Amino acid sequence: MGKIKGKINTENILCAFIILCPILDIASFLWRNCFNTSISPSTIIRPIIPICVAIYLFFKEDNKFKKWVIIGGLIYLIYGIIHLVIFQNFHTLSSYSNVIHEAQYIANYTFMILALGIFLYVFKDKDVKNLNKSIIISAGIYIISIFIAILTKTSSSTYIEGMGYKGWFESGNSISTILILSMFICLINLKDKKLRKLIIPIIILVGIYLTTLIGTRVGLYGFILVLVIYAFVEILYNILHKQKFNKRVILLVVAGICAVILVVIAVGSSTVQRRQHLKDIQKDIVDENTNIESHITGSLLEIKQGIENKTLEEGYLSEAQEKSILELYDIANKLNIKNNDQRMQQLIYNVVLVKNQHNILSILFGNGYMNNFRELVLEMEIPAFLLNFGICGFILYFVPFLSIFIYSAYIGLKNIKKINQEYILLLLGAGFALAISFLAGYTFFNMSTMTIIVVIDTLLMKQTMKIKGLAKKEIKQIDSKKVKK
Repeated sequence: MGKIKGKINTENILCAFIILCPILDIASFLWRNCFNTSISPSTIIRPIIPICVAIYLFFKEDNKFKKWVIIGGLIYLIYGIIHLVIFQNFHTLSSYSNVIHEAQYIANYTFMILALGIFLYVFKDKDVKNLNKSIIISAGIYIISIFIAILTKTSSSTYIEGMGYKGWFESGNSISTILILSMFICLINLKDKKLRKLIIPIIILVGIYLTTLIGTRVGLYGFILVLVIYAFVEILYNILHKQKFNKRVILLVVAGICAVILVVIAVGSSTVQRRQHLKDIQKDIVDENTNIESHITGSLLEIKQGIENKTLEEGYLSEAQEKSILELYDIANKLNIKNNDQRMQQLIYNVVLVKNQHNILSILFGNGYMNNFRELVLEMEIPAFLLNFGICGFILYFVPFLSIFIYSAYIGLKNIKKINQEYILLLLGAGFALAISFLAGYTFFNMSTMTIIVVIDTLLMKQTMKIKGLAKKEIKQIDSKKVKK
């Protein structure tokens, strides 16, 4: 009993939370599909562990810690209330969802910052070996469950056309991102002889799945890029530090890249099929005004015609939204944007909308993420933080992650001779997460993806502080030598 009690601490509880993530994701998907509901018990269960840890730390730590927690909590609460009030004022009949759904985004992003703070605080002076292991185990559960779903023919399709497999999970892009980011942690620990036997099969299965079965660009290109990054880091580090190459590791990575290319050529890839499908249907949408291929989606073309013919239901769109759709149409035609390039259309529309709304409060606190027509809800998260959640939302939700990346990069460059492969891979992993959030979206909002990003940033800060500590120690040694002279 004493041994069990000794293992129950905040670090191990948070590691258990990471391992539970894929199980909760599966439970959520199955519950929602079995009972045809948008709510699942996992939504309530998932935050309990980090919140309990936060409450424990709040009562355990000193008054200074409590003071900062209270101030931070009040700032996020006040922002959330103001944002939701503005959301309701901008709400129209065309809005994709309601204030409750918008509140869920606020809650998720606030929980993300809470999780970041908890992990950074708990592991600042602790060993992170179990933290690494928990990500590896979690990745193993994800990929094994996906193959079980495919083999039992119970897997859901990545796209509504029936292309790709995403197992028992909600989003193909999210599961791609989770597995890609997990690969950074797996590759960092590849030299550990005890973990290698577990890591290699996971990497192989993940590689087969992401490059041939899932159908997302994040999966196919991301996996290849991660392997290339790892090989490049290993080679460059060994050259700069004049060390012997670990031939096994390099050969394994090169063989992996070659195998991926050969498999994609021989077997084919759902990603390639998906891109070809989008190319084929692109010509199906014709603009009646020009009698040529449209440069916006068919639904937006209908809305644009409704605005011009004044046939839209009263209150369906605001005046600023109508003006922004017309401007989107002109810009899309001018730039020859593809009608299935929804992300670019969303970005243009949302930028133009902020300009047309002329509202300082919406610029500061956001005009509402779910306040637009379904095809115009901004998938690219980083622009969404700025445009839909405002400058304050951008600072509160995104800047903490950006700051960790910039600060770590600065310390690393300043002490370039002291950095190791682990630091480089973690820095690139953190940067990769930001890039995916910008290009693909639905990264920080997804709790499981967000958890892995939080872990990567926690490990990165540990490495950064270690490098900074080594630099300080070296300066003290130099100063002591000067004093002796």
